[in-house]
Amino acid sequence: MKKSPFSNLPTLRLSSKLFWALFAPVFVVSLLAGTFLLSTRFSDLNRNLYEHTSHITEQVATTSEYAIVFSDQNMMYRILQNALNNQDISSVQLFNSEQKLIAELGKAPESSDTNFPENSYIKQYDKYIESISAIHYTNNSLNGTFNTQADLFNTVDQRSLIGWVKIEANKSAIQIEKYQYACLIIFILLIFNILVILGAFHLSRTLTLPINRLSSALNKLVKGQFSSAKLMKLPPEYAALQKDLLDLTERLEHHNEELIAGIEQSTEDIRRSMDSMEEKSAQLHIANREAMESNRLKSQFLANISHEVRTPLNAILGYTKTLQKDITDTQQRLYVDTIEQSTNSLLTIIGDILDFSKIEAGKLNLESNHFNLKTLLDDVYQILSINLLTKEKQIDLVPEFNQDVPEWFVGDSTRVRQILTNLIGNAIKFTHQGSVRTRVSIASQSPQEITLSFQIIDTGIGIAEHKINRLFKPFSQVDTSTTRQFGGTGLGLVITKKLVEQMNGKIEVSSDPSIGSTFRFTINLKTSPKLSNDKSALNRHAVLLEPSATYKSYLTNYLQSIGVSCTACSDLEQMVALLNKQHDTIDAILLSVMPDEQSVAEARELITYSTQQFSIPCILMIQPPGQIAHYPDLKELCSDILLKPISHDRLYNALQYLNNRNTSTTLQHPQQHQINVLQEKISGLKILAVDDSPINLQLLKHWLVPIGIEVSLAYSGRQAIDMAMSESFDQIFMDIQMPEMDGMETTRQLRQIENYKNTPIIALTAHALGSEQQQILASGMNAYLTKPINEELLLSTIETWRLNTKSFQDQVDDKLIGIFDLEKALEIVDGKTNIAKEMFDMLADSLDAEKKLIQHHLENQDTEKLIEVVHRIHGASKYTGTINIARHAGFLETHLKELGLEDADGVAEDFIEAIEELLSHRQLIPWPQPLDSTI
Repeated sequence: MKKSPFSNLPTLRLSSKLFWALFAPVFVVSLLAGTFLLSTRFSDLNRNLYEHTSHITEQVATTSEYAIVFSDQNMMYRILQNALNNQDISSVQLFNSEQKLIAELGKAPESSDTNFPENSYIKQYDKYIESISAIHYTNNSLNGTFNTQADLFNTVDQRSLIGWVKIEANKSAIQIEKYQYACLIIFILLIFNILVILGAFHLSRTLTLPINRLSSALNKLVKGQFSSAKLMKLPPEYAALQKDLLDLTERLEHHNEELIAGIEQSTEDIRRSMDSMEEKSAQLHIANREAMESNRLKSQFLANISHEVRTPLNAILGYTKTLQKDITDTQQRLYVDTIEQSTNSLLTIIGDILDFSKIEAGKLNLESNHFNLKTLLDDVYQILSINLLTKEKQIDLVPEFNQDVPEWFVGDSTRVRQILTNLIGNAIKFTHQGSVRTRVSIASQSPQEITLSFQIIDTGIGIAEHKINRLFKPFSQVDTSTTRQFGGTGLGLVITKKLVEQMNGKIEVSSDPSIGSTFRFTINLKTSPKLSNDKSALNRHAVLLEPSATYKSYLTNYLQSIGVSCTACSDLEQMVALLNKQHDTIDAILLSVMPDEQSVAEARELITYSTQQFSIPCILMIQPPGQIAHYPDLKELCSDILLKPISHDRLYNALQYLNNRNTSTTLQHPQQHQINVLQEKISGLKILAVDDSPINLQLLKHWLVPIGIEVSLAYSGRQAIDMAMSESFDQIFMDIQMPEMDGMETTRQLRQIENYKNTPIIALTAHALGSEQQQILASGMNAYLTKPINEELLLSTIETWRLNTKSFQDQVDDKLIGIFDLEKALEIVDGKTNIAKEMFDMLADSLDAEKKLIQHHLENQDTEKLIEVVHRIHGASKYTGTINIARHAGFLETHLKELGLEDADGVAEDFIEAIEELLSHRQLIPWPQPLDSTI
């Protein structure tokens, strides 16, 4: 086996480290010693030259005193010559008191400065030293000055400046001496360090030789060369280590032999099991195909169930609504109400099953629309109270909003309603007395998004702690016994949890059988530019009779917020007494009536008394199952009748229009009033209804003919086309699932007829999957209504499309604006439709998997892989006309490269929404037909 060139790298590093550990301290010490010797010697030479020059200068200044006084030139030159005879002196000059040169010897001085000091000074330059000393003449004389105080004679020295001496000393001699000394020191240090290097190298090699051999032996052991490892020899000092290494080598050799034998046996076992594994793999593949086929059949089955069940339910609910308008008999109305309630319950169960199926398939998409949360919660309470409350179950339903919670939001109002309906409905179902309260507050807020926190608090039977974990499991209930009191599919809370999570929230529950249950959940909604419609203060005084303390407090707080002062009474006697005393200040009576004969009789007496004696209007508050139709005499006596839980808007309107009975009556039935208005607008239209169910067609005809709409009926797609060829229709309502020719194919053929290219065609479908809805729109239909259909929605849809003036193609283009640019997609490939569509399909087919990859990388915080996926989509989107995806991909890619994952969640969410938006509109793209086959 070839030896690796790097096998001794660790040993070499160890030897190098040992060498430097020995040599480095000696080298540093020698370097410091040499530096000290050089600096000391250089300092001594400079100091000696300085002192020598200064001494000669003083000597010349002293000896030349008399020569200058007596102007003796010979003496001056002798003195200068003596000074110049010194080795380092290069120039000597004498100056008189007027700083004029009087004598000079030596070479020309380096400096020509003639500004001399009064005393001596010496100055150093790079190449020489300049020394100047003043020459004074001393005249000793006795002046007999009589000091009157001391009576003494003093001797005075008279000194006068007679000239200067200037000497320059050359540094060249000491520079040479410095160089010589430095060379000597460096040479000695070099010889010394070479000897130290040789010694350190030899010592390091000697110390690391056993380690090298030991490393070589271990390397051979790693490679399995056990015999070579046994031949290794170490110095006597390492005898114990060599013995242990030999023992280790023998053990490893024995273990290696056992390992090889085990591997051979395992290989043989694996080889024997390969056939069995291949057989199981084939079985798994077959099972996977069967599971996929089963899932496809399940989806198809659910679609068929949706159609087959919703179609007859549509007729049941439709005719039930029709009967409710005309029935006056109380018992018969109760029967019809029971039919309606049972039908709605069945629809709810079907809806839960379909929603659960869509959640499992990942096809449940959230919509985005503006909605009023307070109105939505009022509607939920109204609907649930009608369906769930009975005479034996009298509980208070109270919504509580924090003051900082706005009214309008942007989100999927249908799914928010579904969440609240499931949770509040459960709370009502399991609560026999007390209250069900819904608290809404803001958990967090940003300029674009608001996280709302909801609490549904009930005083019901509660849930045992060990059973709470069953709540969010599919088809599971807390009580699974055959004698359980409450029914249901067990899907409501599962769907609720999935919807909450899809809105980036979470849900939890706490419960105590002795207190009740509290469900808490959060959801993320976008802020809406719509502002709350603040109501003006009514400035009225009302008297309230409400037996429930909880609901009394709730109503009192709301009345105060709209400018209505309120006096609460505990019973009828107190209210009558209050009317007698303060009837002049009372504007209205709010009276809560229980659904029993005694309460109704007492209310009738009080209303009669207050209206006849004091002309004070009365507003009744009736809790289900009490209905206004059950008490026709009360309807005539009171100003308005409101259904509990009281809607804020209904109560405000009732108090605002106390004296206008016609307005009150209109407000009492806004839904019917709206239907009447719609009927007047759409009267005179000619409509074609296509359905293979005669019952559904007869129901449509029963709704539309009485209001002046001419309705033609077609029982198949072929019959519809024949009728369209011979007649002209303003609108067409089309069933989807029909024999021979379904509604989508019928629509495609209708769009080929010139007169029906832009005629509104609305689907009446029981299908509920989002993909099917997109197929419906792609076939050429303008909109779709999901069965069962109510009268108000039908009339509203007719009115909407009656006013529409856009062509069908314009409507499609409007939906694709900002999502897809067909012209750009064709321009890139020179107008070749087949190439453009192929490129688009390749991108669109990959987007679903790419979206899952993006979400996966976001969860794992893998920036590099996330950038790679986004960059791949960004590049492909530039050549396929997907302008919205290209824009958001560019935003996300730039953000990730510059800021990483910081605040990237919102940008990534917008990008994913752009992908989902394209996929949902994919089938609407109007590719030119026929496709160009020329490449």
